[in-house]
Amino acid sequence: MYRTSYGTYNGDSWEEHCQTFLKIKYEADGYQEMTAHTQGDLGIEGFTRKGDVFQCYCPDGEYESTKLYGHQRDKITKDLNKLKKYKNQLLNFFQGVKIKRWIFLTPTITNKALIAHCHEKAVEYRNDSSMKDLLDDSFDVLVHDEQYYGKEILQARQILKEKISIEVPAPNQQEIINWKQCQTASIIILDRKIGKICQNLDESSKAQTTNRYIDLQVRNYIKGQEILNHMQQTYSSAYEKQVRIKNSIATHLEAEVLLTDLSPKVLLNNTLEKYKEALQGENFHDIFEYSVYNDLCHEAIASWLIECPLDFGG
Repeated sequence: MYRTSYGTYNGDSWEEHCQTFLKIKYEADGYQEMTAHTQGDLGIEGFTRKGDVFQCYCPDGEYESTKLYGHQRDKITKDLNKLKKYKNQLLNFFQGVKIKRWIFLTPTITNKALIAHCHEKAVEYRNDSSMKDLLDDSFDVLVHDEQYYGKEILQARQILKEKISIEVPAPNQQEIINWKQCQTASIIILDRKIGKICQNLDESSKAQTTNRYIDLQVRNYIKGQEILNHMQQTYSSAYEKQVRIKNSIATHLEAEVLLTDLSPKVLLNNTLEKYKEALQGENFHDIFEYSVYNDLCHEAIASWLIECPLDFGG
């Protein structure tokens, strides 16, 4: 299995995802899947009527950079050779459309030498006179990782009914302590607000519960911010929806906390439920695994307690 920021794949699941997002991205260009089961392995997974062909490859394991490069380089070389071996069959499929770009789809690229290898192979094949009837004079060999298809991968996962996981470890106790030491003003605010939630406890229990609850909110905030940073880089459309929802609720909170007769605990829970419902309205629970959806909800509460106008009056 091979793990990336978008998911975990093996050879079959990577090919399935590639076929799905290629059909989404290149539908207007007449993308056509080449099924190996009926035509044999001709060295391509699919092609467009504009002269793009695609080959997929997912490594068997999580290799270090040099070893991964070796596997990817050898796969490119091997499959490009199939253009020569199966040229006549490919000519029948393409019907006069010449190949302009041979694109190697692999989850990640970790070594720039792979780009140089693709360029060398492109020059080699452009200069091969025996391939002129199949390859365009501008023939190029490119390598694309999953970053080229971020939007389409998100759609593909919905089509394949696979939810997205964003694995971010919770901060340890030392990280929480370090954050608190650097954000003393925020801790004072949290202490005041959380003290109101715990106001019915005796002094000893109140102090203990308040300190524990502060640590929990700091943990939720740190972890949630890491998830949001990942979403912003990888799933930008989902991230932007989340920002709009969160900002909208925060804006109305300012007025709500001034007028509410609700107790701090009830107001806190109601606000959390409102945010959950808003995310559900945008199908976040269908797109992301429960752990991600849940962490986003707890990050929002922590964020509003620390930065925004979620307060309890008095």
